[in-house]
Formats: sequence, structure tokens, C-alpha cells
Amino acid sequence: MFNKAAMVGAMVRRSFGTTQLMRQTIKNHEPNNLERKMLVWSGKYKSQAEVPSFVSQEEMERCRNKMRIRLANIMIGLTAIGCAIMIYNGKQAAKRGESVTKMNLDWHKQFNESNPDAKAAPATK
Repeated sequence: MFNKAAMVGAMVRRSFGTTQLMRQTIKNHEPNNLERKMLVWSGKYKSQAEVPSFVSQEEMERCRNKMRIRLANIMIGLTAIGCAIMIYNGKQAAKRGESVTKMNLDWHKQFNESNPDAKAAPATK
């Protein structure tokens, strides 16, 4: 009636379906306050009061991944804004005639004027 391959296939399908169903229904993770806020921010629940006391591990992982991606996108945006500000400041300094080389030469000039012994010390060695 049933051959061996059909029986094994049916058992595999049955066990796979059961474990997959069990994985979806098992809620074994108790979220803390930050994770509750993350579940609300990710759009899974409308308020912290609606978050159940136990959620599935897969649901929590999906929420963490969403938040990780959002944080990365925010960091990319802030980095781009910071770069634009630095470029603007650099151009303004160039218009005023400031440069790193000029600042370095001025610093050395002040240092040598305030410490005349420092220049003579290496020559004696």
C-alpha cells in the first residue's frame, strides 16, 4: 500500500510542519522595558500596554533587526550632515586665509619665542 519512501516523506513533512508551527506559537521571551519600546517603535504594537508579557524569540529578533537598520540609517545621515558642516567650515576658513600650515608655523614661532632654551638644548647633545 505505502512504500518506504512515501512513509519517510510523510514523516518528514509532518515533523517539519509541527516544529515550524511550534516555533511560531512558542512565546518564551520576556521583553524588558527597552525591548517593549523597540516593539512599539518598530510598529508591531501601538502602545507599551499592548505588548504581551511574553513574545516569541523570532518576533523579538525581527524587531531588533529593524531597529538596528534604523539606527544605521540615522548614523549614515548624521555622518553626511557632519561632513557637510566640516566642508562648509573649511571653506569659510580658507576664505579668511587660515590653513593648518599657517597655524603650525605660528605655534612654532610662539613656542620658540617663549622657550629660547629649548632651541639651544638639542645643540649641546
